Amino acid sequence: MRYREPKICILGGGWSNERLISLKSSNDVYNCLKQNGHDVIFYDMSVDSFENLKKVVRDNSIDLVFNLIHGEGGEDGTVQKYLDKLSVEYCGSDAKSSKISFNKYDTKIIWEQNGFIIPKYEIYESQDYNYCYKEYGDHFFIKDTCSGSSNNIFLISNSNEFSYFLNNYDKKRQFIIEEKISADEYTAAILHNQLLPIIKIKPGNDFYDYDAKYASNLTEFTFPKINNELAASINNTILNAFNIIGCDTWGRVDFFIKADEIILLELNTIPGMTDHSLVPKAAIKDGIDYYQLILNILDLCPE
Repeated sequence: MRYREPKICILGGGWSNERLISLKSSNDVYNCLKQNGHDVIFYDMSVDSFENLKKVVRDNSIDLVFNLIHGEGGEDGTVQKYLDKLSVEYCGSDAKSSKISFNKYDTKIIWEQNGFIIPKYEIYESQDYNYCYKEYGDHFFIKDTCSGSSNNIFLISNSNEFSYFLNNYDKKRQFIIEEKISADEYTAAILHNQLLPIIKIKPGNDFYDYDAKYASNLTEFTFPKINNELAASINNTILNAFNIIGCDTWGRVDFFIKADEIILLELNTIPGMTDHSLVPKAAIKDGIDYYQLILNILDLCPE
């Protein structure tokens, strides 16, 4: 726990396809800290530039950075490497764990090697529809391995949708084929090696895609009653899955429960931080208000 009052920089924006969501998260956190009397600045890091970041940090005598750049640049270890090079403290996971966790394929390999249950998957390498249908059934996903906020995800239910994927995906990027799990979806927020209350997600669309997350009014979020045995299993599985990647401080793990089996989906080291995002929702359920949550992530004592 840090007991001094640092000069804080909130990083937001970024240059990925999650820029708009990041701006919302980072501005909400900045405004909350500002309103509560903290010495804080906001920096929209709209381009990938170590020198620009260095200038902001040095010119403003920054002690502590809250990186809220979602997606590439912010979650893949790039910004973390820059901050390490500048010897500036920041909250959250380090460069190595961020790089691993941002890559769905790399994360799945580590989880699989350590005995966690995950959906069947493989790298997409021009397999045809008939192969995918035989291996993965009527419904399957093809996902960009390094894209968050449910961007660049294709749900394939027939050959026409597969053709749409072939005509529209970015061939310069890596994709995985992934089994579609037919089960209830959940998410668990982690805060200093403790789980916040589990949230059950009922998407308003066919799956929890970008629209279901940020636009649809039909997506439902509830706090389910979970028996003690299953709750203990979830707690153990999620924390181990988070820690085995080397992640730290805070994050979120999405998963399914099917016949009391916990099936891991993915890990998010910089979840949304608007006052309506899932981590703040879970914190409120646990009696932690938005400002307290920010202080906990920053590891600061309230005034």
